[in-house]
Amino acid sequence: MKGARLSRHAAGALWSQKGKAFLMMIGTAVGIMLLTAVVGLSNGVQQRVDEIMSRFGPRSIMIFSGGGRFRGGGGRAASGATLKLQDYEALRNRLLDQAVMTAGIFSRDVDIKAGAVTTQTNVVCADPSYSEAFDWYVNTGTPIDVDDERAMTRVCVLGSTTATNLFGGADTVGKMVFINRVAFRVKGVLASRGSSSTGFDQDDRIWIPLSTGMNRLFHQQFLRFIRFNVRPGNDPARVAGEAAGILRRQHHIEPPQEDDFHVITAGFIAGRIHAMARTTELIGSALAAVALLVGGVVLMNILLLSLSERVPEIGLKRALGASRSDIFTEFLAEAVIVSLAGMLLGVLLGLVPVWVIPHTGLGRSMPMAVTWKTFVYAAVFSGAVGLFFGVQPARRAARLDPVEALR
Repeated sequence: MKGARLSRHAAGALWSQKGKAFLMMIGTAVGIMLLTAVVGLSNGVQQRVDEIMSRFGPRSIMIFSGGGRFRGGGGRAASGATLKLQDYEALRNRLLDQAVMTAGIFSRDVDIKAGAVTTQTNVVCADPSYSEAFDWYVNTGTPIDVDDERAMTRVCVLGSTTATNLFGGADTVGKMVFINRVAFRVKGVLASRGSSSTGFDQDDRIWIPLSTGMNRLFHQQFLRFIRFNVRPGNDPARVAGEAAGILRRQHHIEPPQEDDFHVITAGFIAGRIHAMARTTELIGSALAAVALLVGGVVLMNILLLSLSERVPEIGLKRALGASRSDIFTEFLAEAVIVSLAGMLLGVLLGLVPVWVIPHTGLGRSMPMAVTWKTFVYAAVFSGAVGLFFGVQPARRAARLDPVEALR
């Protein structure tokens, strides 16, 4: 009861000097605003990592032709014709007991036609292991099989978006599709996967046999990717290392030569996303810390200034029976209350970018999400600022001599 009474007195004192209270709030509000944005970014990055890990597959490995840091770094490493069928066979011979794998090429915006409908889509040329390697199976009809691959058959499996674009809601199995004016018979339709985290429609594609694509459609003799789905009981990082070693031997690459391929694992993707966000998080955290420090100093100085104006009030309260601890508690409560008020303002301001940015073009490069940690951190840090910087004014107020204060 006593604590509640002193808190009401503290709130009344702040209300009577609203201008000073607002100035004390500003520093804390700015710091909490930045802290809210940083926590929102950190949570958004983690959600993005979890989403990509789920879509990519925690046990998946992708090997792309061309080296460099990620997508070509100049010279030999930038070449896109560095993976051959012989490389794929070497990997299968050594690692098939540890992972399901497929190889293929990928061509974007290829002209396709069905009846009077003409559009463009992405064409994936891959062997029959495509479904198992990507965990992506046929929903209607049948998948491409070994006989199709061996005979270079002109058959295809449509993504659900492509099937809708070409045939609407009608049955597609057995119908003809022209890819770059070459006729293909539809064998099936893949299960829908929706859009990726970058907004790419994964269902807008056509899958055809690898041999058909290489020899009868695109006329190229190199691979663009090799995909692994690591079997349970095997470490994906170790399998990725073994695969890289096999390819270096195949390509006669010795240190310090740069790889002419690049290997991507779920851990690699997560590391890159965290690395891209780390600088922003560090800068934001530093600015939030500075703002809270400055806000605390401003709060302390305004309370000390206010103290000199309230000396008679303090003397009167002491004369009426208030103890030193009562005066100390009341002034400390003022500091904590104004800090918590600044916290509420700061959280409201900080949530604006957290809610707005995901719905803008920046959402892909700067993912943000609201989390309960935002409110916990805001309450803890703002309360700590009020307690730490409110002690000195409260102590000085409690030490005033009541007789001298009344004079």
